[in-house]
Amino acid sequence: MNRFWDPKNDYPDATLKEFAYWSLEVSYNQHTFGNFIIFCKRQGVEKLSDLTDEEMLEFKQVLREIQEALEKNETFKPDRFNYWQMGNAVHHLHIHGIPRYKSDREFLGKTWKDQDHTMPVCWTTEKQDRETVVAIRDEIKKFL
Repeated sequence: MNRFWDPKNDYPDATLKEFAYWSLEVSYNQHTFGNFIIFCKRQGVEKLSDLTDEEMLEFKQVLREIQEALEKNETFKPDRFNYWQMGNAVHHLHIHGIPRYKSDREFLGKTWKDQDHTMPVCWTTEKQDRETVVAIRDEIKKFL
C-alpha cells in the first residue's frame, strides 16, 4: 500500500483496516481516546465533492464499521462521534473521526479525558508514543 499521505513513513503502525478506496488508521494525535483518520487512497482528491459514487458508498461502510467497533468495545463506548475534514496541513482528502465521551475512560493505566464533549474538541499536537498507538490500534481491531 502506497501511503502517500505519510511520505516519511512517520506512522507505520497506524493502520486499522484497508478498504478498496480508503485506509482507516488510528491517529498518533489522540485528540480524544480512539481518535482515527480515514484517508482516501486515490491521489489528487482534496474535497468530498471529488469522490466517485463508489468511493462515497464505501466511505459510508468505513464509517459504519469503525463506529460499530468502538461502540461494541467496552474500553471505548463513545457517547457520539464528531468528524472533521480540513486538509490544511495534509492536502489530501482525509477525515478525522473523533469519539466523544461524557465521562473519562481508563486505558494503559492512563485516564483519558474529553475536556468538554459538548464543544468542539481541543486539538492537540502531542503525539502518543508507538507503544500506546499500537495498543489502541489493537484494542479497536478486536471488534473491527
